Amino acid sequence: MKKLLLIFPVLLLITYGCSTTEQSLSDDTDGKETRFTDEDSSNDEMLASLRTTLADAYANKQNKIPEGFNRIKVKQEVQKNIYEGYRIQIFSGEDVTGADTTAGNFRAWADTTLSGYQPDTYVFFKTPYFRVHVGDFHNRDKAIQVSNLVKRYFKDAWVVYDNVNPEKVPADTTTIELIRKEDQ
Repeated sequence: MKKLLLIFPVLLLITYGCSTTEQSLSDDTDGKETRFTDEDSSNDEMLASLRTTLADAYANKQNKIPEGFNRIKVKQEVQKNIYEGYRIQIFSGEDVTGADTTAGNFRAWADTTLSGYQPDTYVFFKTPYFRVHVGDFHNRDKAIQVSNLVKRYFKDAWVVYDNVNPEKVPADTTTIELIRKEDQ
């Protein structure tokens, strides 16, 4: 008897669930009731009638910004890496003695020829060449200005992008020039 009482509600639930698969009801925005069946309506028509117009109401809405806010300019400060900058390459070759000799010659030349800034020399190996870089500059224009002075003695000098030592970078107001012969 207890088994029969348990089976009866399960059978009732199954028959009720299987009997209502033919159609569904929907209310349109104008209050009419619409019936959809699988035979007489395509998916596109059904989706078009069920779609709301709420999203369309806000799609074309434009907010006007008050004139007072338009006058305010917000400056975003770009953070610059202080270790990025430029150096002047004066030597590149496979000979370590040539790199050391060039670095020594540059130091001697810079001590007696340049005023306003004494650039450091950096000798390093980057496969397959030894390279000699001089100076530390944040500003490319300043590096080009100094490279034009260096090219008078070191003909192959040119500006390269490199990591710099920020403590050795000359100030923007520093004037770098050749020492005149009458000043010596």
